[in-house]
Amino acid sequence: MSSSRMRWALAPIAAVGVISMLAACASGDSGDTADSGDMTSARDTLIFAIKEDPTCIDPQQSTITTSLNIGRQVVDSLVDQDPETGEIVPWLATEFTSSDDLTSYTFTLRDDVTFSDDTALTPEVVKANFDALFALSSTASLASQYLAGYESTEVVDDSTVTVNFSAPNVQFLQGASTMTLGLVSEASTAASAEERCTVGVIGSGPFVFDSYTPNDSVVITKRAGYDFASELRGHQGEALVDTIEFPIITENGNRTGGLESGEYDIIQDLPYADEARFDTDDFRLYSKANTGVPTGLIPNIDHSPVVADEAVRKALILGTDRDEIKELTAAAAANPATSALTSSTTGFVSQEDALAYDPDAAEELLEDAGWTLGSDGVREKDGQKLTFTVTAFYAQDVLEVAQMQLKDIGVDMQINITDAGGFFGAIASGDYDFLSAGLTRTDPDALRTLFSQAAKSKWAIIDDAELEALLTEQASTSDVDARMELIAEAQALIIENADFVPLVETIQLHASGASIEGITFDSASRINLYDVRATS
Repeated sequence: MSSSRMRWALAPIAAVGVISMLAACASGDSGDTADSGDMTSARDTLIFAIKEDPTCIDPQQSTITTSLNIGRQVVDSLVDQDPETGEIVPWLATEFTSSDDLTSYTFTLRDDVTFSDDTALTPEVVKANFDALFALSSTASLASQYLAGYESTEVVDDSTVTVNFSAPNVQFLQGASTMTLGLVSEASTAASAEERCTVGVIGSGPFVFDSYTPNDSVVITKRAGYDFASELRGHQGEALVDTIEFPIITENGNRTGGLESGEYDIIQDLPYADEARFDTDDFRLYSKANTGVPTGLIPNIDHSPVVADEAVRKALILGTDRDEIKELTAAAAANPATSALTSSTTGFVSQEDALAYDPDAAEELLEDAGWTLGSDGVREKDGQKLTFTVTAFYAQDVLEVAQMQLKDIGVDMQINITDAGGFFGAIASGDYDFLSAGLTRTDPDALRTLFSQAAKSKWAIIDDAELEALLTEQASTSDVDARMELIAEAQALIIENADFVPLVETIQLHASGASIEGITFDSASRINLYDVRATS
């Protein structure tokens, strides 16, 4: 296989999450690109209120959407991916090829790219990036999955570099389009993981980090002389605004109130309940369905005998009404969760029949497994109450609806809402019964990232040898059709063995004043602000 452009394995077009501008476009302008008319900004500084502390502002290490949204503005990638077609196109690499067995990828670099410390992008810097990322191991959990089987990076000549793997790595090229494998300067590759999290990294992107004050704000400023944008952007040259400030505003009401008053130009995560209120000529709404694994319950069978009971996990699937959860908690454009992958993800196969709501069958299953209803309405078996705790850092409303549904079949589901640090701390310590979360990834290898027991990034602690074999095999299968068959088998097995309880597909929903233009989504529903500007 060789090409300077590659059409990656695509999601069915009809199922691809729609990038929609739902609001006030009086002219009918879709608004998702800034490719027409006056490209100057009426204001130098924009205020973008974010919902949480990013915790770590290094996009190579972080897995938090808020952090990745900011990091995208600072780092560029070797290639870019068209969010509508899935096509991989040049960015910092003018050409790229792969070996037929997908064990090596060769990139020809642009010869004019510099980082914001004025050092040049060279093959040696690319090698330093991948060597350093591989050494970070689970500290950079997403990157470690993109680099699964990494052997070496070979400097071929002054402009060419080859990345080698010990086995076929089918998802590497798509990964190379993400901010997670975005390139940083050699100085940043040598910095400690902690320093990169707190101070930031030196990228070649259109913005540079100005400041990060934990639990207060992040500020990025325009990089003078930037001229390395991919062809997918709406313009070339420097960014259109000088400064973007990201105040951390955790209360939903404070973010929406600030948008209404004009204090904020853009807000992250408009509450779905407020979607209709802001769907007016005074605002713009931006929505895109997440690809990857939908929000759902992810078990740790080593932490609780209740969770380890397969009958219990199967009863949770039957006793959860996903249509009702969608109606009560999701955005208008969202779909109910019907598999271990979202419907906008390549390789998605609906498991709708296996996930059909059937509380009577759930109760029968629990009765047959010895879980009898107690006087308090909670089932018990051998003195053990059917109770467990779900740890999450978002989507509390989703869990509260599921909690009420499961109560009806005698299941006591407790909810532990924490912050992102607490959530990932629980993963690191293994101290959880269930996690509630999804994983946004364009490639269906997201299943291996979460469910493979060999993956350092795993969240699920399960015992499913057949699934493990499928996830391992798909990761090294270069034939697209054969790989999709394995992905389909894996989705069916995950639901059949109740290794995951899908709850809802997540929609990224943000809002701005009507004067803001140029906000776009990438293929993984992350935000790109390179084209953003104010028209008044």
